[in-house]
Amino acid sequence: MLKKIFTWWNGATIGTALSVWRNGREVGRDSLGNVYYQSKKGDRRWVIYNGINDAARIPPEWYAWMHKQ
Repeated sequence: MLKKIFTWWNGATIGTALSVWRNGREVGRDSLGNVYYQSKKGDRRWVIYNGINDAARIPPEWYAWMHKQ
């Protein structure tokens, strides 16, 4: 639990979890286990990685969605 609070660079923190709960909705998941969210207003998109944070781990179809292409 303390690791999640203090190691924001290595995954989702408590603050991220609260933000998702209050402001977001799950849109989908990819084959790597990453979970994609969109704000309730629809103006913001983000991903919670399954494992280490690395943008190269986003498949092309989700990359396009993240960047509204």
